[in-house]
Amino acid sequence: MQDDGTEGTPNHHCNPAPGATPAGRTHPTACLGDFPHIGADANGFYVTTNEFSLFGPGFHASQVYAFSKSDLVRLAPAVTLFQFDTADTPAAGLPGFTLAPAVSAQSFVTAGGGTEYFLSSFAVFTGLDNRLALWSLSNTQALNSGSAPTLSNAIVTVEQYANGPLARQPGSQTNDQTKDWPLGQCIENANCNLFLNGLPFGVPETIGRINGNDSRVHQVTYANGKLWTALNTGIASTTDPSVRVGIAFFVLLPQGTGAATTAKVVQQGYVAVDGASVLFPATAATESGRGMISFTLTGNSDFPSVGYVALDAVVGAGDVHIVKPGAGLQDGFTEYTNIFGGRPRWGDYGAAAVDGNSIWFATEYIAQSCNLATYEAGFGPSFGSCGGTRASLGNWATRIVKLTP
Repeated sequence: MQDDGTEGTPNHHCNPAPGATPAGRTHPTACLGDFPHIGADANGFYVTTNEFSLFGPGFHASQVYAFSKSDLVRLAPAVTLFQFDTADTPAAGLPGFTLAPAVSAQSFVTAGGGTEYFLSSFAVFTGLDNRLALWSLSNTQALNSGSAPTLSNAIVTVEQYANGPLARQPGSQTNDQTKDWPLGQCIENANCNLFLNGLPFGVPETIGRINGNDSRVHQVTYANGKLWTALNTGIASTTDPSVRVGIAFFVLLPQGTGAATTAKVVQQGYVAVDGASVLFPATAATESGRGMISFTLTGNSDFPSVGYVALDAVVGAGDVHIVKPGAGLQDGFTEYTNIFGGRPRWGDYGAAAVDGNSIWFATEYIAQSCNLATYEAGFGPSFGSCGGTRASLGNWATRIVKLTP
């Protein structure tokens, strides 16, 4: 799917050459569709991306790509596709950022000629906010005849949320040599750093923190006539006044059709743990209205672990449960400042999916730990693998769990 104006998609001029025309531009891959999400209804299959310039000023707007589901199913040689640029229909004067399309396992919205919902947040622009944007792609049945549906949006007032800080893990921002963080310790060791990076000297490092990114919406489920979602937020509490990363969750009831679509807040609240952060929530709910939010939990006393809470439209979120405790520290190259730039990343995604009355979820955590000597492995062919339990530049893992709420 080429997003640069040369294959029939709009030319958003992410980086056009001076005087260039759509038929003859010198940078044919100037736009980058980042952070894709997928969704579907009875009539269409939908992909959303955040469109950035590869070489220009940065973020442009979220894009929505609407494919005819019937064309895809029958393997049509040419599939009906419409692209929507959210900069053309801004929400409260702002383009969409990370439009998360609703996913449904059993039911679709038939009102308005078929409707697919998307949700996005605002604090990525404002820092602190109390609004969500509900985007409605209405008359999706038009895709069956090669015509375009219509995209509109409405603002929903919700509880406050904010961009959060970097999350801590045991020993964060210290040089604690009693702990095992062998990649970082290798960088500090002249012999090991020579083998790893070709540098004949050690470089001081510290145990890193984990990036929870921002307050974008991560995943939306349509079930029991409602939209279920969650996002990360900075949070503090009376029992732990330190600012850390928590989760804000929302259960919304869409009302109306087309451009008149709005949503009522049925349930909302926060998930927070004293002394720890909860990262990258993924939300799903069964058609009977039994939901879950999965996440990574990490803190001063907790290695990155797999956790979840139950979610109910009446009573809200339940207690935090740890499915799989982390076995050690996150020890990936992105967190080490002096060699790799110090931009700690943690996946960007979690995922959850409904299977009848059960919910599957996939969450990142740390499944192994080893010391520097095991990591070095005599500087032989198994260097950096710790006996096949990790890669030399990263040690994260993904846990897949099935639960019945």
